Amino acid sequence: MKYPGGPVWTPITPGNGVLIPRLITVEIREGASLVYRAVTDGLAPHLGLRLPIQGSLAGACYVENAPIGVRDVLQDPRVKRDLVESLRLRSCLLVPVRRGGAVVGVLKLQSSRPDAFAEDDLQVLGVLAGSAASGLAEAGELAATRAAARTEYRRRAVFDSAHDYAIVLLDLAGIVTDWNAGATKILGWRPEEMCGKPADAFFTPEDRRDGIPAMEMRSALEEGRGIDERWHLRKDGSRFWANGEMMVLRDEAGAAIGFVKILRDRTEQKQSAARLQESQDRYRLAARATNDAIWDWNLPADHVLWNEALTEAYGHAPEIVEPTGDWWIAQIHPDDRARVDASIHAVIDGAGTAWSDEYRFRRADGSYAHVLDRGYVLRDEAGRAVRMIGAMLDLTGRKQAEDALRESERRFGLERGLLEAIFRQAPVGISIAGAEAGMPSSLNAKAEEILGHGLGTEGDARYVSYGAMHPDGRRYEPAEYPTLRALRKGETVRGEEMRYRNPVTGEMRLLEVSSGPVRDAEGAIQAAVTVLVDVGDQRRADAETRRLAALVEQSQDFIGLAAPDGSVDFVNEAGRRLIGLADPAAARAMPIVDYFVPEERARVLDEVLPAVERNGFWEGELNFRHVVTGAAVPVLYNLFPVRGADGRRLGYGTVTRDLTEQKLARQALQASEATLRAVLDTVPVGILFAEAPSGRIVGGNRRLEEILRHPVLPSPNADSYGEWVAFHEDGRRVEPHEYPLSRIVREGAEHAALECHYQRGDGTRVWIEIVGVPMRDVKGELTGGVVAVADVDDRRKAEAQQELLNHELSHRMKNLLAMVQAIAASTLRGATDMDAAREVLGSRLVALGKAHDMLLGGAAESAPLSAVVREGVGVQEEAGRRVTFTGPDVEIGGKAALSLALTLHELTTNAVKYGSLSVPDGEVAVNASLVGNEDAPRLRIAWTERGGPPVVPPSRKGFGSRLIERGLTAQVNASLALDYRPEGVSCVVEASLADFQAVA
Repeated sequence: MKYPGGPVWTPITPGNGVLIPRLITVEIREGASLVYRAVTDGLAPHLGLRLPIQGSLAGACYVENAPIGVRDVLQDPRVKRDLVESLRLRSCLLVPVRRGGAVVGVLKLQSSRPDAFAEDDLQVLGVLAGSAASGLAEAGELAATRAAARTEYRRRAVFDSAHDYAIVLLDLAGIVTDWNAGATKILGWRPEEMCGKPADAFFTPEDRRDGIPAMEMRSALEEGRGIDERWHLRKDGSRFWANGEMMVLRDEAGAAIGFVKILRDRTEQKQSAARLQESQDRYRLAARATNDAIWDWNLPADHVLWNEALTEAYGHAPEIVEPTGDWWIAQIHPDDRARVDASIHAVIDGAGTAWSDEYRFRRADGSYAHVLDRGYVLRDEAGRAVRMIGAMLDLTGRKQAEDALRESERRFGLERGLLEAIFRQAPVGISIAGAEAGMPSSLNAKAEEILGHGLGTEGDARYVSYGAMHPDGRRYEPAEYPTLRALRKGETVRGEEMRYRNPVTGEMRLLEVSSGPVRDAEGAIQAAVTVLVDVGDQRRADAETRRLAALVEQSQDFIGLAAPDGSVDFVNEAGRRLIGLADPAAARAMPIVDYFVPEERARVLDEVLPAVERNGFWEGELNFRHVVTGAAVPVLYNLFPVRGADGRRLGYGTVTRDLTEQKLARQALQASEATLRAVLDTVPVGILFAEAPSGRIVGGNRRLEEILRHPVLPSPNADSYGEWVAFHEDGRRVEPHEYPLSRIVREGAEHAALECHYQRGDGTRVWIEIVGVPMRDVKGELTGGVVAVADVDDRRKAEAQQELLNHELSHRMKNLLAMVQAIAASTLRGATDMDAAREVLGSRLVALGKAHDMLLGGAAESAPLSAVVREGVGVQEEAGRRVTFTGPDVEIGGKAALSLALTLHELTTNAVKYGSLSVPDGEVAVNASLVGNEDAPRLRIAWTERGGPPVVPPSRKGFGSRLIERGLTAQVNASLALDYRPEGVSCVVEASLADFQAVA
């Protein structure tokens, strides 16, 4: 039978008499999915649900084109598990729905119970699938007719409303089949004049001669479209330029059935483009006549045109140039950009017409060119700037020449100043003698110091008064002096040994004299330069220098010298080895700041050098840069000025110590400490350290403070452990010497442990376990102790709870065994058939077990009333499905639950054997309600049977009847009324809710 709008109710298997709901769906294919298109009311929320064909049970039926029956979907891997519960699906039948011989969908009959269908059901479902296919066909044809009408109406509306486009429909032979109003407007022919005629009429004679119409149709067929951009003919014979395309039309099967050609009149645009091209060609020819980059700026449109010089002179390819003012401004050097942008807009926004400026313009390769840019503004009648035309002249060559001249003058001045400084400050004597009288001659200070006099008289006569002698003791004749030999003969003298007596001190000095001529551009001798070196001082200085050099080279420290400008003069071998320099030349090639890692160079310039200037010394930790690997080399760096005998600064010196090994050791120590700290902060126990033998606390971890809820107490010795408040299990306070740390550091214990009740910083108490061991150095000497403190409060509470549960379980087992003994004794007391007695006893014990499981599944003290009823009738599983329950959501105590479950089991068993549940249409209603005063409500439970055979009161009462009448009355002080009415047995139990909920 079928209820209106409800599910179909049919037997689970033929003849079993049990009715369950079945639900039907019609699933139709749409693309790669099957869609719920028709469902019974039970599945209404799922209308429109999509299931993939691949990977679903319905998809398997569709693909295989064969019926499928599934007894239990949980055992079938093709079923989508995420839909089983929401669809209430446990077993199902599926048959394909065919239309015109092709599968279009699936008809499914499903149930919420496993094994709910028989073979006959599958045959009936096949018949229903045929009916479903017929209904789908009729509905589809009607929908298709309506859709076609709507489509044709929309197509015609679009076709006729496109007035700016000529739309022409052709058949495969090129004959016009339709012609819209736009075609009439553009081409001149009316539809009745062109329909049925070839489309060649509006092609030019030359295109018809070349077969262009046929080529367009072939292109559309082969490539999907034919491009049409050429001259066409109107009806009046005039020509117009059109662009458009031709596309192929296909039917539902994909076969070509004709063409659609769409045209638009673009004559005006074609002519405008031609005029613009002609203008641009003239402009381009004029622009090529100059090397300047000419630009034309349309100000309202912000569009800039450049000539080829932008590419030729500056390398900017046309395809990457954005034709905007912003692009132009962006190529200006950042230091010039704001100034140029302001100056050009001052002219544009003002009333002027001329603008010019010099700036740096970026080339495509990233370099900058110096340019002179000039522009002129064109304005409209209202004075608004509408256009600006200009030319950019590359000044780079001229700028470079000017810069080179300035650099040459600067170098000349520098060299002249350098020569003058060398002449004045050189540690050797220098004499400059002019070739002719009146030409300047001079001696530097060192020469006057060596000789003991100045130049003396003019001319060659001065050499007569000089006291120079050869190594063999002979006096120098004037013509033998190296200076005169260079002046008169052009001779170059190198290292000639001379002895010279200083007339002031009388000291005889050993000199090395070198002299050479100075010639002009024509080669004429203009002067002679003579150098005097005091060989005695030099030899003493050389010996001292050699000793110092040996010391420097044998040192393992980095020793270096740098000039005042920061250029490096010398680095010893150990220093070069430290940073990977190959040789002294490589050391001199790098300025002093490049010896450091990049991130510290600013510090050298901003902090180190100013400190040396200010204080005369700087020392601190820095990082050199290894020139090969790029790695940082930690050093203890110092810097100090190097001064000459006269106090002048000659440069800078450094004696730097490599800190690599020291830093690695420090980092290893820091890493070890960090690792230890991380371990201490992550272990789940508190850690406390103390030194020996004092017992002073030296540290603890974060977890210790979390457990104790106060900071680690800074105890100076083991005697101060009394500040900690803890108690033994018997209530005695823990003495200082009893703590494990004290036993380890004072008594030398190898292991110590204590479990105590500790009073925390917030006043609460917690059970803790303290376990400690000693710490020893490499010699085995005791250095301290360490203890681990664990929070064992939860463990002790769990142990107490476990003990309580064991006592409770023992108590419950005794009660349960007593009840089992009573049930068994009463069942067997009047039994005449042992097999029957065994079956009855078994079912009663099962009911008792289910009720007990229900209690243990919750809080073990009470259970919901609805669950007790469900378990009480559930022993008779098949019959129990026809027992309905209504009532309040209340909990009842454990004893009441056991008795009620046993009572309901007996009532259900009797109903199955003799009452309403013994026939297919019979049913039972269990109704519970709260009655009486709200402050002290009573719980009433009524059992009512309907639809069974006429009831006859029993001739005698067995244990089951006595259990029904006495079980609850004894447990909850209930009143019970059992009535054997002809239409069905009724049983009403009533007691106070408080008695039902009592747990003891």
